[in-house]
Amino acid sequence: MSTKLVTALSKGTAAQAGSSLAASLREQLGDVDPALLMVFASTAQPLEELAPMLASEFPSAAVLGSSTAGEFTERGDDKGAVTAVAVAGDLVVHGGLGGKLAASADDAVKAAVKDIPDAVDGYPHRTAIILLDPLAGNGEEATLVTASYLGDDIRLAGGAAGDDLKMTRTTVSFGDRVATDAIVAAVIFSQERLGVGVCHGHEPISGPLEVTRAEGGTLFEVEGRPAWDVWAEQTEAAAAKVGLDPATLPADEVGGYLLRYEAGLASGSEFKIRAPLSRNEDGSLSMACGIPQGAVIRITESVPERQIDSARTAARRAREQLDRAPSGAIVFDCICRNLILAERFEQATGAISDELGGVPIGGFETYGEIALDAGDLSGFHNTTTVVLAFPS
Repeated sequence: MSTKLVTALSKGTAAQAGSSLAASLREQLGDVDPALLMVFASTAQPLEELAPMLASEFPSAAVLGSSTAGEFTERGDDKGAVTAVAVAGDLVVHGGLGGKLAASADDAVKAAVKDIPDAVDGYPHRTAIILLDPLAGNGEEATLVTASYLGDDIRLAGGAAGDDLKMTRTTVSFGDRVATDAIVAAVIFSQERLGVGVCHGHEPISGPLEVTRAEGGTLFEVEGRPAWDVWAEQTEAAAAKVGLDPATLPADEVGGYLLRYEAGLASGSEFKIRAPLSRNEDGSLSMACGIPQGAVIRITESVPERQIDSARTAARRAREQLDRAPSGAIVFDCICRNLILAERFEQATGAISDELGGVPIGGFETYGEIALDAGDLSGFHNTTTVVLAFPS
């Protein structure tokens, strides 16, 4: 049986969007049932209402969901909407949800993976999907713990939930279960291998800066000073070119500003990007993923052309791992790429679809991306495109 991937996007209330999505997916799928259904919903369509509806509508599918900071398909992007991606074919999907992620990544991951078998006869390839609450502050740890429990040969893709840049509460779901401060993990068992491509388009704008005080997901001091003060100083010139001034930013625009100018942590010959999410009263920064004290970082930025090129590169890397032409892809793309590209964001999503042969794609704008190959020592990313491609 060939693999079929279809997408849909809808707006309105959760009930209206759920009904519209189900009808559109059913029409495109015809007489086949999906093995996997992914639902990416803005805060305007709460997962608490949406996920149970779609889990009931598609009882044979593993239904995974995340709140978002933006939604898109191959036909374009939107805000305040829901994107759904359904995949039918020779796939078997098992997964679960674990709560209290902030208190213990280990315990949360154990709960999420406890019902996932080690193998499924006739399906030799395994690819994991992770969705998690980034406000728990331990995305990197949760990713690595998940990989350790699932085995050395597993490949991971996924994203950190968003909340329309409110930075207050994100949710994930598995089946009809919905939770904040949680992680969802699922394994796709397939007869053919899937492709996972990852790339970012950021470059440093500061010199090396030492993290002099950090704890968990909070960056307190850089170079012995409050982290925000250093960020504002080091980004002032770049921000002025796009009409921004960190000294006069309204409180509700600080999160978006920080996502433009993220930390680059050296990883081999490249930088792994780490996103600050919010400024605290003491001048510290809450991070989507913690940075160890003593680490040396550089503050980075990107221009639209590099963001579009890097999205295409991620798609190409995913395509090259497939043994056949792609049928479609699920894409986890950082919200800061949308902030940088603005009205040109559709060029980036279009580049992904074009690189894969014009196939359907669906995804959401995240607060962090997950891509980890077998043997990697780090898998949590920011300002990055992750493409999970399925063979035809």
